[in-house]
Amino acid sequence: MSFAHKVLVTGGAGFIGHHLVKRLLLSQRNYKIIVIDNSSNGNKNFLDSSRSSDKISIYKDDIRNRDVISNIFQHERIDTCIHLAAKISVSKSILDPFDTLQTNVNGTLNILEACSNNQVKNFVLASTGAVYGEPKKMPISEDHILDPISPYAASKVAAEALVSSYRRSEKIKNAISLRLFNVYGEGQNIEYAGVITSFAERLARGLPPVIYGDGEQTRDFISVNDVVNAIIAAAESNYKISSSSAGVFNIATGKPITINDLAQTMIRISGLDLEPIYKEERKGDIKYSTVDITKSKNILGFIATEKVELALRQMLKLYDLQK
Repeated sequence: MSFAHKVLVTGGAGFIGHHLVKRLLLSQRNYKIIVIDNSSNGNKNFLDSSRSSDKISIYKDDIRNRDVISNIFQHERIDTCIHLAAKISVSKSILDPFDTLQTNVNGTLNILEACSNNQVKNFVLASTGAVYGEPKKMPISEDHILDPISPYAASKVAAEALVSSYRRSEKIKNAISLRLFNVYGEGQNIEYAGVITSFAERLARGLPPVIYGDGEQTRDFISVNDVVNAIIAAAESNYKISSSSAGVFNIATGKPITINDLAQTMIRISGLDLEPIYKEERKGDIKYSTVDITKSKNILGFIATEKVELALRQMLKLYDLQK
């Protein structure tokens, strides 16, 4: 079978990655999917179940291995690269910043250089809203100052800078960074889970949600299904980027919610009679986050469509908790 377009997904067995790969495999477009994943955080069962499809090739390799990555690119002749592979734990990055930086910076450099050397036309990096640190003004737009407060966030600032340099030097024609905010959804690893998955997992065991800090911090929660839509929109945009910040897009709903309101909503939906437990605020967490999504709407044509309460009901239904 010949394919019209080859798409590489690094971290394709991870939380966001496996949702993206599934969507691409079901697409009506004639895609061939190439996955690179070292299985450190990914869904091994997903990789194993996908191997039978002639639309996908899977490499169990590490993006830090430059020679291996180069060989994969030379063999596969990729058109689009979607780079999701990363160390994503804020707390672990504080304890061991070297591992995070090796993967998120050096690994990204390996992927970018392989893209450049093999004429890959489109590149999308999954970055994070954590690059802004504690916001100085809200809503947070893409030209907000970058002030990371964890090694994880700092590693993503560096990765974005690399992406920008490859775009501006024309080593890659179309290179975009997406700053993702508080992604949640089915299949999120509890070890690296966002607050929604953590709350759902505790409620499933009849335990109250644990809130770090006073719960008045705000977050913009976005469904993994909406994030997949944003990634595909970016990968297919072919947008001619000129200004220094034009290759960066916030991916969020634009509708913040407090952690207290989130906890009470999930408790109500679950039908349990519980009150949250409050613990000391964690290092590396920001207090408030309200996101400006104008740019991704106007340029990428992306708008998040999943309603938070409906998505919460679906999440809790996975744990048989919806009443």
